[in-house]
Amino acid sequence: MTDISAMFVRKQIDVAHNLPDKAALYASVGLTEEEARLPDMRVRAEDYFQLLEIIAESEWPELRFHMRVCANMRCEEFGAVGLALKSAPTLRHGFKRMGRYARLYNKASDFSVEENEDIYCWTHRRPEPVRLGNFLSNEAALATFLTLCREASGSDLTPVLVEFAHRREGGTASLAEHFGIEPEFGAEVDKMQFSLEDVDRPNPVGDAGIWKFFSDHLEQMLPPSVTEQDRLARQVIEEIASMLSDGVPQLADVAARLGMGTRTLQRRLAEGGRNYLKLVSVAQRELAQELVKETGYSLSEIAFLTGFSEQSAFTRAFKRWEGLTPGAFRQEQRTSIHAG
Repeated sequence: MTDISAMFVRKQIDVAHNLPDKAALYASVGLTEEEARLPDMRVRAEDYFQLLEIIAESEWPELRFHMRVCANMRCEEFGAVGLALKSAPTLRHGFKRMGRYARLYNKASDFSVEENEDIYCWTHRRPEPVRLGNFLSNEAALATFLTLCREASGSDLTPVLVEFAHRREGGTASLAEHFGIEPEFGAEVDKMQFSLEDVDRPNPVGDAGIWKFFSDHLEQMLPPSVTEQDRLARQVIEEIASMLSDGVPQLADVAARLGMGTRTLQRRLAEGGRNYLKLVSVAQRELAQELVKETGYSLSEIAFLTGFSEQSAFTRAFKRWEGLTPGAFRQEQRTSIHAG
């Protein structure tokens, strides 16, 4: 699973008014408050989702904390990414680049624009487990972006449509207040639709020269392109690895963990040229390497933990992957460490 900037952890804890023990909240994600203020600090997404669920329980059923955070976000908090949006001549200019730049601060999501003659939508996709924390995080992703767009446009920008792919319990009145429109749930994808007039209206603080400067700077910062199919394949591999101790999981089991139907997952893997059985092999290989290299588990235990019913089958597979038996590989790693 991917990780989340500790900036979001700190901001969510700051607005958890019903939970005065802030140290305990930071501890729930494995940080101290001081560590959470370090600019490059990140936490596991599953720990962040758990934090959101803890805070949600303290406000249940009328959840407002995550929208309080989003309403107070500012472009400069997102560095060059936020300043590129703020300096864009129009929101259309800003949206044009943000699908690429957003992954510099949010590696868990895919943002993109969908448009035709009459419709302009900002979409968000993040295939992750079906749980409240993930839903709240997805809502916050769109709500934060709207706040930044309002700062750039200098207006009370209101989408003409807001949709979320998930369904959830708990109050959603705060979403309607933030977005200025009642959101719809159970859609195909998270999205905000804007009027063409709004996306093409000049931003009062827009400056084409400054926008180009930040855009050029961000292009140099971008890592190699990671597609949605790449990200989905990585998530499937990680889910498989987490289930291997109970044997090789079925495709349906992994699909359920990712919050989608079996056919949907199969189709999306095929669209990216992926094969489920090959991803199983990748998960077994990566986990086997880690366990042989980093732990003191016996080889028979590692065979079990990587989904093999017999040690002999595990040994044959490992030698096919690495060109060495697991025992020889482990000895080579230890010799290398001692030599270093």
